[in-house]
Amino acid sequence: MRAVIPRVSPRLQRCCEIAAPASNESLELPAGGADRLALQRATVRDAVVRGLGVTEFDDAAERSAAAPFVPAVRLASPETQPRSPNHGRLGFPRFVWRRGRGYLVAALTIGALAGCAFPSAQPLNESTVAAALQPPPPDAVRIAAAKLEHPLLKPLEIDGRGGFTPDEIAVITVVASPKLRALRDQRGVAEAQIVQAGILPNPQLGYSLDELHGNNAATLDSTLVNGRSIGLSWDVTSLLARHDNVAAARATSKSVDLSIAWQEWQLAQDARLRAYRLLSLQDRVPLARETEDDLAANVAVIWQARSAGQKTTADLTSATLAWTQAQADRFALEQQANADRVALNLALGQPADAPLQLKRGSAAAELTRDTLARGAPQLLNGLERRRLDLVALRLGYESEEATLRAAVKAQFPKLGLSFGRANDTSDVRTRSYGLTLDLPVFDRGQGQIAIAKATRQQLFDEYVARVAEARGEVTQALADATATRTQLQSVQESIPALEQLAKDTELAFRSNNVDILTYREARSSLASRRMEVSRLQQALLELELGIEIAAALPPDGGSVPPTISP
Repeated sequence: MRAVIPRVSPRLQRCCEIAAPASNESLELPAGGADRLALQRATVRDAVVRGLGVTEFDDAAERSAAAPFVPAVRLASPETQPRSPNHGRLGFPRFVWRRGRGYLVAALTIGALAGCAFPSAQPLNESTVAAALQPPPPDAVRIAAAKLEHPLLKPLEIDGRGGFTPDEIAVITVVASPKLRALRDQRGVAEAQIVQAGILPNPQLGYSLDELHGNNAATLDSTLVNGRSIGLSWDVTSLLARHDNVAAARATSKSVDLSIAWQEWQLAQDARLRAYRLLSLQDRVPLARETEDDLAANVAVIWQARSAGQKTTADLTSATLAWTQAQADRFALEQQANADRVALNLALGQPADAPLQLKRGSAAAELTRDTLARGAPQLLNGLERRRLDLVALRLGYESEEATLRAAVKAQFPKLGLSFGRANDTSDVRTRSYGLTLDLPVFDRGQGQIAIAKATRQQLFDEYVARVAEARGEVTQALADATATRTQLQSVQESIPALEQLAKDTELAFRSNNVDILTYREARSSLASRRMEVSRLQQALLELELGIEIAAALPPDGGSVPPTISP
């Protein structure tokens, strides 16, 4: 008896390869082999259903057979059989391939995120602010002051015994001022801009998939495959302006550094000026208090004399007005001293009510003589290359020049190169090379060029105005200092005569030759003249410091510093 088995269905034939004749003729089996064939067919069916997801099997061939012949059955490999629309890459079932693609995408995403920077938390609350407001340790301030690097300020060994000199106050301000700490953070921004200017645009990777789709996918040609394409592209034009962009960012960074150094210099000189002013006020307040006490005693004496008929009401009114003015002057001096003390504490990073002890420096008496002896020609020579703010403006101008060059080069049409590889559904594989070019019909970079030109002109005019202003400040400060010095000499010359008058009046008062009012008026005149000398000395000192700031002179009274190249 012989059994006849027809060919298997096309769907099963794409998944399994059965050793059978290539023609449509029947396969004759010896008698007795049908049972074994049926068992192997069931095994094949289970393997297909469980492993490949095939739910369709042709049972028309299950007929009786008795031959011992067993056909050879094996799974098809991707090298010997075309892939089905229900199968993915490497012959895997579709659901397996889709799950694998998900894992692949997840792995690529994790790899990309591994190179990304994530922001760290920096809370702004009471505890963090309180920690930032803590004054720096004194030892750390001394070390930083001894290692200070500044174009105009020299490092200084801070003693601190018996108080701080104005020069020590200036250096401590540069080291410990919270305001300068915030200004120095601009350096980080400028350095980050240099990094950003040198970064080229990322290449672009593209991938597309043309997947066989539809209810009739099973009936399509078995040789059809999914179409795929992958390509890489990059903007080549970014190389043209990269050099100029980096040069502009570096010039801006140098400009920021010099601007910060100039503001450090100004704050240091302001703290130094306040220290000198506070020392002067400490000398003037006792004199003002002495004058106020004498005038108050005069009011009491005149009041008694008026009651006895020896003084008039006009005398009492005049004495009272003089005492009231002296009291107001003392209050003003004390308020100014308190304001300068609070400002110094804040500049030094200390609490506003912290005690501050000052002492005079050894070079305080020589400040005005050296500066005024130089004269305007020497101070104005090389001024534009000594003042850090003017050098910073020149660097800013150079940065804008580089920005303008970059804008001009950016007029070149954007050029992009691309390389790709693809295959269609017939598995025809191709390689592609692409070139994209922007057509400068509307945007030719004219807006950016106009902005750069206008900014450059603005910086040029600003630099010229600042140079004229700096020269005027030096000339005006020298003229004011010369007039104040002349006035101070005149007032100082009158001091010996008033001192002698006060001594003579005191002797006459003790001999009962003059009354107490005359004696106290002589003392008040001397005290007022001494206060005037102290005030003029302070004014001359402030003008000296103003000349130092305007001409960018070193605070130690040394020679004119060398010029600074941008």
